[in-house]
Amino acid sequence: MPKSGDQSFSALFHIADAQSRAIQPKKEMEALLDAKDTSAAVQALSPMAFYDLYHAVGPGDAGVLMAYASSEQVQNCLDLDIWRGDQMQDDQIAPWVEQMLALPDEKFAEFWRELDPEIMALYLHRNVQLYVSENKDDEVDIPEDAGQNVAQTPDFSYWVAYPEDPDKAELLRQLIDRLYAVLGVEQAWSTLESMHWEMESDLEENAYRFRTERIREYGYMPRDEAAAIFAKVSVSREVDEIRHFTDADLYVKPYPSSAHLDTAIARLDESKTAGCYFESMLQHVANLDQIRVQLYAVAQQIATFDGFQPHETEGFDDSMILAVANINLGLEYASGRDDALAIQILHHVPLHRLCTLGYNVTLELQHKAKLLVSRGHLSIIEDSQTSLLTNAQRDAIAGMLQERPRPAESTLTPFISADDIREGAAVIADVATRELFYGEGLHKTKDDISLLAYTHDVIQGVENINFDNVAVTFLTRKYLKADDAWNVFTTKSLPHRADVLKAIQFSEIRPLFKSNIPESSEIALRRFASQLQALVNENWPETEDLPDPQLVNCIVIAEDD
Repeated sequence: MPKSGDQSFSALFHIADAQSRAIQPKKEMEALLDAKDTSAAVQALSPMAFYDLYHAVGPGDAGVLMAYASSEQVQNCLDLDIWRGDQMQDDQIAPWVEQMLALPDEKFAEFWRELDPEIMALYLHRNVQLYVSENKDDEVDIPEDAGQNVAQTPDFSYWVAYPEDPDKAELLRQLIDRLYAVLGVEQAWSTLESMHWEMESDLEENAYRFRTERIREYGYMPRDEAAAIFAKVSVSREVDEIRHFTDADLYVKPYPSSAHLDTAIARLDESKTAGCYFESMLQHVANLDQIRVQLYAVAQQIATFDGFQPHETEGFDDSMILAVANINLGLEYASGRDDALAIQILHHVPLHRLCTLGYNVTLELQHKAKLLVSRGHLSIIEDSQTSLLTNAQRDAIAGMLQERPRPAESTLTPFISADDIREGAAVIADVATRELFYGEGLHKTKDDISLLAYTHDVIQGVENINFDNVAVTFLTRKYLKADDAWNVFTTKSLPHRADVLKAIQFSEIRPLFKSNIPESSEIALRRFASQLQALVNENWPETEDLPDPQLVNCIVIAEDD
């Protein structure tokens, strides 16, 4: 077990690289087919390993494995492939019916008898209509709208109305004929009779219930249960409870891993979660397999909640990244980055609990952002909540307001570390400082800013008016002792760069406030002054003493009358 040194997630969990994984499936299938006892070799695969191999090779080539597979392996494939939520999909089961029809009689009979009977009964019930007379001597009454695809079963017990679609009709006709040919008249008749009298809703409900219990063995759960990973908890109370964990061993129920989860682990190394605190602490964990199983379970729980079905592998990369990001946040907050405590937590506290804690840390930040926006001070444009912020601030606030908060709207990367949270909190503090500056320093409101912006023909346009360039404009005009500091510049009265930089120093901002403001507010105002300096330096090249009105947006400039 690794104890020190930098290692990637894939190295820690012994996940092969992408190229090796791409080559391996066909070689694995060839080895199985070349085995002395192919059936024993294939059936030695776990149901999940068989599923992964079947899809990695592709149904076209891997169909040959069906002849050697166990009913449990095939049942698992059906459980993972043919459902969307709680509904079975006919178009997804049809390829599996085709595979079964291609099997030898003995194998077809084995699967038919041992697979979940509700599945095929539901498939038949939806797609064929059976007609039979109550008295065998009576003529069967077939409605005119039954269509042209009507034929008798081989035992003449039923008239079967097949779908109008010729391909679907042919597949169903082959299936019913095969039932009679392989299972015999009595069992085929019993199957059709059961299908005929069962209600579709009952068949689907029972099939889904059995399927749900089976796939729990592979770490899957219904969506309503998966929602628990995003439950709301008290961050402070949860941190306190996690830090005072008991010494009881952490029980983790093992289940077979999936290829798509291995792939998602490997891709963590290419994401922004690489090198996070959680990863660094894994190098000191005694049982990494226990961590891997938990990590897979959390990622699958997130993917399930987000609506991904077990067979939809494309969603698991993002789910794994979010799982690691939230776990990392939870671990950092619970341990305070005390390495010894963090390692103990990983040995005794379930990862799903750390994930929920981390998610709630982001919700606390979101709550603060919502309060900031709800005050209604941040915009002078009707269809925008935050038009008075800079682009970077607006992007950050919009990201925090997402249903699942993230550092910026323009990125899909979630909050990963406590540093990310502090940066988000700093943005909120910066915006609050601007409210303080205008409200308590200048005694101005957003309506005053709106009047200032809309009264003049602003060169950069009203949509580019923000707290910062209005503040620089006011401070500069005040420093230059203009008759009206609350005004804009014109192209004929532009200030010099050096004067602007002097005007926005903290020493010029502080006198606008009462002498007894809290120390925290004074620190915030110093940061505000520094940010205004950075804005000018970024927008206004040192080589230009006077600004270019069409390019410089750190001061508000209007056309001359």
